[in-house]
Amino acid sequence: MKRNRRLALASIVVAGAAAATTVALANPGNSVTTILGHRATLTDSVEVNQDRIKFQTKDPVDLITQKVTFGPHATSGWHYHPGVVLVVVESGQVTTHDANCNTKTYGAGQAFVESGTDPFMVSNEDDTVPAVDVATIASPAGGPFRIETDPPPCAG
Repeated sequence: MKRNRRLALASIVVAGAAAATTVALANPGNSVTTILGHRATLTDSVEVNQDRIKFQTKDPVDLITQKVTFGPHATSGWHYHPGVVLVVVESGQVTTHDANCNTKTYGAGQAFVESGTDPFMVSNEDDTVPAVDVATIASPAGGPFRIETDPPPCAG
């Protein structure tokens, strides 16, 4: 009986380690994400064209707001977001990396947009100062907010 318990415990430990390894490999980034506004669904179609800003949905859209903290040299890992992401840099500086390995750096008080299915990464290139951004994601309802992807060939 004790042997069966030990065997069961060993199986649970091995399965847990395998699951943890899978998660670690699936998300190579090392930033810390805090959910500020939990998933909510905008069920009605929206078409707003006001003050030269246009926002339109044709199907239900899920929204979520999150704070991402990047320690020195931390990254988001290569990924993309279905839909659109509006990002505000709260503190420090972040650098975006696109599928062609072009980079652009944004400081506190600046904003950028993520969209499309090409690989994308955000990083903090600073040696000592952390960076924080706040992102609001609008994604097709019921789907994922983020999809992990391989780095583009130019990043290898």
